[in-house]
Amino acid sequence: MNEHEEEEGYRGPADVVVGDRPAVTVQVQLAGNFEPISGRYVWHGRVRTLTDALGADADLAAGTELRITSPEGTATARITGVDLWGSHLVDGVTPPPFSRV
Repeated sequence: MNEHEEEEGYRGPADVVVGDRPAVTVQVQLAGNFEPISGRYVWHGRVRTLTDALGADADLAAGTELRITSPEGTATARITGVDLWGSHLVDGVTPPPFSRV
């Protein structure tokens, strides 16, 4: 990818489901790209205010799977950590919930 090429992705509201809890609508920032070494498309991102939306008692540890539904589709991701601002970092498990060009 050259310096002027942006990653494909989605930024905006999405419904997120963790386990058997009801869906919550939060802001997400998701991006992806083709990895030539592995020969596959990978995506990752950030889910904002998930703890606030689900409550402090929600199990949001690394490795927890969640379902993300954007206006462009639904996908499964796995939590990989939490950033300095409390957003949950995720890696895609299935094809992404956004259009790829």
